[in-house]
Amino acid sequence: MKKLFLILILVTLGACSNEDKKPPKGIYDTQQIAVFLKDLYILEMKVKELRLSEDSTKKVFAYYEQELYKKHNLSDSIYHESFKHYINDIQGLSKIYEIVVDSLSLEERIETVMDTTENDLQQE
Repeated sequence: MKKLFLILILVTLGACSNEDKKPPKGIYDTQQIAVFLKDLYILEMKVKELRLSEDSTKKVFAYYEQELYKKHNLSDSIYHESFKHYINDIQGLSKIYEIVVDSLSLEERIETVMDTTENDLQQE
């Protein structure tokens, strides 16, 4: 519990800073990482919904993960180095997860509105 509280304080302090640091050369910026992570989380959920064996799930996920790197025009090795960088940059990491959460929330709201609209049209 104390660790969780400490992490929340560190994230909050990092998020409160107005400094907008640029990442070091050769590191992807927070926006690139966040957009990729959002799609990676969506991919993970979709693959889990397939209810495959653990081995098959890993293979399917690995294949589509590589496709995501191509889609976002990212190198997996530079992505991993970038993520290591942001693990030590509380402000950057907070910004990344703020973008991811906001994007996922927006997509969920849009999906809910679309489902509601579709249901309303079917009832008419």
